[in-house]
Amino acid sequence: MKSRTIHSQKLFERKSELAENAPIVIAYQIKTPENIGNIIRLADNAGCQKVIIAAEDENIRTSKIRKTAGLSYDSMSWEICSISDLFTKIPTDFKVVSLETSSDSKNIFTSNLPDKIALIVGNEIVGIDNEVLNKSDFIVHIPLFGHNTSMNVSHALAVALFEWQRQQISKL
Repeated sequence: MKSRTIHSQKLFERKSELAENAPIVIAYQIKTPENIGNIIRLADNAGCQKVIIAAEDENIRTSKIRKTAGLSYDSMSWEICSISDLFTKIPTDFKVVSLETSSDSKNIFTSNLPDKIALIVGNEIVGIDNEVLNKSDFIVHIPLFGHNTSMNVSHALAVALFEWQRQQISKL
């Protein structure tokens, strides 16, 4: 019988190499607690360093976040901060990458994402505002070819995180 554990063993061994540059996820003005929970769970799945939830109102109901995040609620490092404090929470050696479709955004699949990335995803309705985009080092978008040109914020984050991970693994 063919063993199928070798591939996962090799990826597990490389996990520590990826952890050195683990991404920081920034949920910018996300309103839906379920989306925040999904973001925390996904960040945990992708081996991220932490999640920063930047909100106008820091009093977010955590019961729905806990339910959606599942075990990641307690195992993933996450915090809520004010919008004015957001950029003070990002280490200076990390590049800020906003995931947003804009006139100057680049296709995520043809962009070289930085090794140390603070990845911002924005509000479900209005996305990321210009003030934050102007402070970003890069702006990338996911090309969409269907009739609907928007994605759920946690789905878009999944695409971006695993594209970053794919690029990192290809460098090993």
